[in-house]
Amino acid sequence: MILIQISSDIPKGSIETIDLSGNGNSSGSRRGAALAVVFIVMIVLSILAGAVYVLFASNVSSMNWTVDRISARFAAESGMRLAIHHLSLDLIPPAGTDPFFLPGDSAGWISIPGVDDMAFVVIDPYDLANRPFANTGVEIRSIGRSGEGIETVVARYVPDSPSRYALLVDESIPAGIFTDGRVIDGPVHCNGTIEFSSTTPDSANDPFVQEISTTTEGGFYFSGSGYSESPHPEGSYTWVQPFASHRRGSPSWNTDAQGIDFTRLHEYFDGLRSEAAGQGTLIYGVKRLLFDGERILIRKGELSSTEMIQLSPDSNLVFIDNGGIPVYMKSKSVLTVPLTVISTGPVYISGMIDARTSTNGGPLGIVSLRNIIIATDPSLNGTSDWPNPWDISTNHSLSVKAFLAAPSGELRAENMFYPLEREYFSVLGGVLEAKFGILGTANRGYELYLAYDEGLTGVRPPYFPILEHWIIISWEENPDFGGMSIEDNMY
Repeated sequence: MILIQISSDIPKGSIETIDLSGNGNSSGSRRGAALAVVFIVMIVLSILAGAVYVLFASNVSSMNWTVDRISARFAAESGMRLAIHHLSLDLIPPAGTDPFFLPGDSAGWISIPGVDDMAFVVIDPYDLANRPFANTGVEIRSIGRSGEGIETVVARYVPDSPSRYALLVDESIPAGIFTDGRVIDGPVHCNGTIEFSSTTPDSANDPFVQEISTTTEGGFYFSGSGYSESPHPEGSYTWVQPFASHRRGSPSWNTDAQGIDFTRLHEYFDGLRSEAAGQGTLIYGVKRLLFDGERILIRKGELSSTEMIQLSPDSNLVFIDNGGIPVYMKSKSVLTVPLTVISTGPVYISGMIDARTSTNGGPLGIVSLRNIIIATDPSLNGTSDWPNPWDISTNHSLSVKAFLAAPSGELRAENMFYPLEREYFSVLGGVLEAKFGILGTANRGYELYLAYDEGLTGVRPPYFPILEHWIIISWEENPDFGGMSIEDNMY
C-alpha cells in the first residue's frame, strides 16, 4: 500500500489515505464502476432510441406513402365515376371520336368533392365503329393525386340500351309468363315484381332466362313459396334455369338492379319529332303502313292514293304524328335497311312483319307512345276490311322481326279470344312495355314467344336511346401508355 500525505496545511494528525492498488473495497471504487455501467447503458439506450426513431420514421413515411397511394386510387376512381355520371345524363352516346374532358374542365385537374384530392379525367370514345347506332362505348382514363401519391385507372364502358333486352317491363311480370316451358335467351329486366312458377317437382322444363334482374327489393316471387332472392327457394318446385349461373348472382341473377326510367324513355321518343322533320319523314294522319324493301308505303284512307317514303342512312326515322288515331302495320316484303318508326297513337300489328336482323342489315324498331296491339282479323268477327295488300291477316300465328316498344303502354291483343285456337305471337328482337298486356286465354288468342336477336347487344335501332347506366367491360390499373400521352386518341 502507498500512503500519500496531503499538504502540510492539513491539521496535524489528519492524514487521508487513498488505496490505489485496486485491491481495496472502498465505496469510491463501487461508485466508479456504477458510473461506468450507467454510461454504457446510456450509450446502448441512445443507440436503441436512435434505431427506434429511424424505424418509426421509416414506418411513418411508408404509412404516409401507402395512405397517399390509396387516396390517389380513390381520387382516380372518383374521377371515373364523375365521368360516368356525366355520360348518364344524356340518352344518346357522345358525338365524335376525339377524346374530351368533363364540362368545365379546361384540360386541368378537378377537385374531388368532399376531399382535398385531385383527378385528371379523359373520356375517349371508340373510333372503329363500322355501323351507325352501335353501342361502342368509351375508354375513361383517370389520374388521381393525393399528397405524394399518383395512381392511374383505365376502364372501358359501353352504354346499356333498352333494345339490349329481350323483355323490359316497368310495373311487373305476372304469373303465367315465367312458368314451365318458357325460354328466353336474352336479358330480362323489370322495375317491379317478377313471378316464377312450376308444377313439376324436378328442374326439367322449368323456366329458362339467360339474364334476369329486378329493381324491387325482394322482387322475385315464387308461386307457393313467396318472395326469395334465390333462383330455387327451399321447398319450391321451381328451379329457374340456368340454375348454376343464377346462383352465382349478378349479372345473370340480379335482385338489386338499377331502375329504368320509362317516363324518360317516353319523353325521348316523343322528342324525336323534330329529328324526323329534318329528314322529311314527319307524316300525319296515316291509317295503314307497309314495309317494303328499302321503302315504306302508306295510305291515309282506304281510297287514298299510296304514298312512298324512300329509306336511306340519312332517312331512317319515320315519325307518325297521328294524335290518338291508330296505324296498322305489316310487311309487303322484307325490310332491308335499319329503321325506327314512332307513332303518337296506337300501333296495330295487322300481319307478319319481316325485317333483317341487327347482324345482316337491320334492325327495325317500332315504337308507340300509347299501346302496341295485335289487330283482330275481320274474317273472325265479320267486319269489313281493306283490299289486299292493305288487309288485316291475323287469324294464325304471327312472326314479327323487330324491337317493339310501348314505354307508357302495353303489348296486348285487341280481343284476347281471337284467334279461336291458341296461336303464337313470335317476336325476333325484343319487347319493351310499361305494363304486361294480355294476349290470350288458356286456349284462345296468342301466346308470346320471344326469340332474342343477339346482335342487339351491340347495335340499336336508329335513334334508339341509351340508358342511365353504363356497363364496364375492362379495368386496368397504372397501365403503360407506350410513350403516348393520356390525352391522346388511343381507343
